[in-house]
Amino acid sequence: MKIRTKKLLSHLCMFSGMMLAGNLAHAACSVSASGSSTISVPSIYLTENGENSSQFNSGLSCTGFSLALANMTYLKYRVEQMSNSFTNAQTGEKLNAVILDSNNEIISLGQEKDMSSFTLVNLFSGPDGNLPFYIRLPAGQSVSPGVYQADSPLKVKWFYSVPAVAIVGIGVFFESPGFRRGALGIGFNWGSGADSLGSLSITVLPDCRILAQDVNFGTAAFASKLEPVQSSMGIRCSVNTPYYVSLNNGLSPQNGDQRAMKSQTGDTFLKYDIFKNSSNDRWGSGNERWSSLNATINPGVHNGVTQQNYVFTTKIVDENADTVPAGTYQDTVTVQVEF
Repeated sequence: MKIRTKKLLSHLCMFSGMMLAGNLAHAACSVSASGSSTISVPSIYLTENGENSSQFNSGLSCTGFSLALANMTYLKYRVEQMSNSFTNAQTGEKLNAVILDSNNEIISLGQEKDMSSFTLVNLFSGPDGNLPFYIRLPAGQSVSPGVYQADSPLKVKWFYSVPAVAIVGIGVFFESPGFRRGALGIGFNWGSGADSLGSLSITVLPDCRILAQDVNFGTAAFASKLEPVQSSMGIRCSVNTPYYVSLNNGLSPQNGDQRAMKSQTGDTFLKYDIFKNSSNDRWGSGNERWSSLNATINPGVHNGVTQQNYVFTTKIVDENADTVPAGTYQDTVTVQVEF
């Protein structure tokens, strides 16, 4: 009986060793010495809403950990270099940001934070097992599109001991330089830590808001009796961003680029067109598009707040025969803003 017990224990030890080696082959923690992270946000959305929480890599990643039963994951960081200010190198404009840790708590220069926990769940939840940090951009900031670089890199010193294969304090741990777990509270030492260094940037994207209304010709006995309708379209785009406004030829163009409304009940068409202001200058695409520098109201005012207005006239063209069948005719024209 004693001999069998010894053999059984021997096999268990061999199995444990094989399991340990297998896990070590796929598990690791690393600190990035030269990382970079970029987030993107549309400019007008930024002004109106801000950006609540965009994730980026904090600089510490751990993957492959398992079998960490009843073990403390020790984790602490100290922010040694950072900036809440981001600058557009081309324009000199600045963005202000708030940096948060993975618990969504604001971090600041010189701060030391202990995040030790008995669980690994959701701790290294970023891409490739990274510990996520977050950028928050307050609303009300109106800036030009472009790349805004942090005024200084984010340098963080990490202290950690993450269980790879361990049960109740016995096993293998991934640890920062000099870390000592000790035993029963004796000999514990955070060590010297490991530095991560990363650059942060924010890309502000061109953005627009378009306010347009339907055009209704009303009702008439003959197509030639439908009067021209004057309307306006309002557009505002990013700060310092001139733009062009194009209209396509609708859903049922005839003879190339002739706009036409289609009957709801058949394949008959009512031809019409759209002209800038009260002129005969057609509003279309390509060389027929409309520059924001020549808008009817507030031309060239690109401050991200003031709306340009484009007054246009929609006319039934003379090519329509008065024998066009009675009915309801509709078309949809797509507005495209180009920077």
